Amino acid sequence: MKLLDRTLVNLSSKEEPDRLGHISLYKLNNNNLYYVYFIEARYFGCQEVEYKTNTIIKDERISDDYHYSIDLFFNDKNRYLGWDRMFGGDFMTEGYQQILAQD
Repeated sequence: MKLLDRTLVNLSSKEEPDRLGHISLYKLNNNNLYYVYFIEARYFGCQEVEYKTNTIIKDERISDDYHYSIDLFFNDKNRYLGWDRMFGGDFMTEGYQQILAQD
């Protein structure tokens, strides 16, 4: 498994005005993409996407924090803040591809 990218995501809503999360994107040994979702610094769920067909193979969310709006927020590229907003820089080299939200 190789880390490809990560991005901070604005998960704010009327009920949770300052909520943030992030997505880490990995490439598995079989070339599938593996998205790992976090709310604040806590694991929220994951998704494995088959690299040739872009088909979701695995989709998992923890039930105690799950609400469909969180998935909508994670998939809304307008809510992506980048990684440097949190840490002041990024470890990725020039030319890496940003995380792509699933259509």
